[in-house]
Amino acid sequence: MRLSGIVVVMVVLVVLIIGLGVVLTHVKSHGAVAGGLNLGNCTFPSIINPTLPYNTPPSASYLLLSNWVNMSALISTGFPIFGLSQSGGLVTMPTSLRWLLIKGIGLVNVSLYVENLGSIRNAYLTLNNSIVIKGTNGWVEFTMPPYTNAVLITQNSTVPLSYVIEAIGNYSYGPIKDGVVIIGEPNITVYSPGSSFSVSVMYKSIQVTVKASGFSYIELMINNHPDPPQYLLSINNEEVESWLMKSRKPNLSGCLLNEYYLSLLLIKDSQSPITGGFAASPEPIYLYTWVRDSSFAAMALQESGHYNSAAEYWLWMAKAQNNSGAWFTRYSFFNGNPDYGYGIPEYDSVGLFQIGVYQYYELTHNESFINEVIPAVNKSLNWEYRVINNTGLIPQDLSIWEDLYAYNFWTQGVDLDGLVASYRLYSELGYDASWILAMINELNNTIQHDFYLDGCYVRALEPSEVYYQGKTQITLVPTSVIYDSSVILPIDLGLLNPSSSRAVNAVDCVISNLWNSKVGGLARYTGDIYHYAAYLYDSSGEEPPWVITTLFLALYYEELGNYTASLNLMNWAINHTEYGLLPEAIDPNYGNPLPSTSPLVWSAAMYVITALNYNQTNVNHG
Repeated sequence: MRLSGIVVVMVVLVVLIIGLGVVLTHVKSHGAVAGGLNLGNCTFPSIINPTLPYNTPPSASYLLLSNWVNMSALISTGFPIFGLSQSGGLVTMPTSLRWLLIKGIGLVNVSLYVENLGSIRNAYLTLNNSIVIKGTNGWVEFTMPPYTNAVLITQNSTVPLSYVIEAIGNYSYGPIKDGVVIIGEPNITVYSPGSSFSVSVMYKSIQVTVKASGFSYIELMINNHPDPPQYLLSINNEEVESWLMKSRKPNLSGCLLNEYYLSLLLIKDSQSPITGGFAASPEPIYLYTWVRDSSFAAMALQESGHYNSAAEYWLWMAKAQNNSGAWFTRYSFFNGNPDYGYGIPEYDSVGLFQIGVYQYYELTHNESFINEVIPAVNKSLNWEYRVINNTGLIPQDLSIWEDLYAYNFWTQGVDLDGLVASYRLYSELGYDASWILAMINELNNTIQHDFYLDGCYVRALEPSEVYYQGKTQITLVPTSVIYDSSVILPIDLGLLNPSSSRAVNAVDCVISNLWNSKVGGLARYTGDIYHYAAYLYDSSGEEPPWVITTLFLALYYEELGNYTASLNLMNWAINHTEYGLLPEAIDPNYGNPLPSTSPLVWSAAMYVITALNYNQTNVNHG
């Protein structure tokens, strides 16, 4: 390796503050006060009475934190991702802050590694919106107090821990009392009284190493001076509690209520400060804004009363719309650029946008908002008008599961629900809605005639050539995989009267073919091998039950008024979490959360929506 032109400078700053112990007696760590995993009135297990294929109950390997206004960070907890094939796309990273995303600046190439914490035993998100990571040598806790420019790390360790902060780019540095300032765009102040510092400088890289012992803290302050840790923790506690208490309260209690609040925090932390879109999951290969997943995240926030966060997303979505009137499948979490090569086309985003906008307007009656987004609604409706008049259906797409190019029931049903929402919106605004009603009737007639077969709604239809009376004709036939649990949610959203014979038969068809009798929960579809394939291989078998599909069923039971059945499924969901964080799916044989896509923001959003819809009679809105 050539080292010419590289200058290495080592500066050692040792700072000992006699009064440090006095300061720290006033700093209360969330992890320490919680005494483990106690979240309010509930102690979340990783999963209840697991029979695991490995000895350690699973924790999240990656989580996002946000200051809720202009800054986001990805935290790698260091918890190993079990069960993945060696050639898989996911890797376990050490305990670290991977990057900062700052509005007005973009992605900042700065990282912080925690060394000597030992083997990671567990990691979790608290109801104080902090991330606690416990190792064999102690614990660390990451906090990003809302509306501040601070990242606060508190620790309590039996051995000295090292924090290696690296900034790559056009940076210089300067020592200050009790710390170092990394000078550049942005300025990053590293502050830790009582700790020792060393700085190394290489070409376009500055590395600050902090060694801290016992109960200590480190601040990373962005473009600002350090604040006392007790002040930052006080701001964090007050702002997080205030935000949660502004949430609409579901008619639940205990663990079910705490799961609702924890899911809200996960969604809020997953929102990009740049675009307003949501990460599908903190797992790096899924750290994109999927339009579908983000739409449910925004609906969960607006249903819970957090209208500004939801509006940010819908306004971004209106700006991101294609000229055709549809959307790309997913966009960059960091800058909102479309991913041109992934999952094209998927057309359920059209209906989800229409549903979300109408729901937002019904909740807020915000006319300035509707004036901003109505051009995008018009464009989406014009696109549907063209395609439905041509074939009677929404075109073939990859739809919800992104693995079958066909006329998918999910896309047809969701877009029909979107047309109904648009019809209501236009009617309330005093616009001509007759042309929308004509589309509703045509699309609905096609769905009911072509997709309903032997008491079930089939997953999808595909074109097939038929030779008849001397001519070749194209007809639509069911795909080889018929049963799919995603048919339930369009029914929940209004496709059918939930108590109608068609709805009841369709849901019974899904349950009888896709319910896992061993660990519970609904699989996606017959023969699903996604988590069992070599790329992920974190499932011990085919057809792992998914959280969102099981909550589709819970929401259906609520529409029927069967709240006992819905409650049982919500309890099933929280009993298969990573310390309260809902995964994408669980193992079909062991019942443990599958780690490759955990936590999943859509799972959290579906839980929030289901919780708010639960037993609405005499709901406490406090």
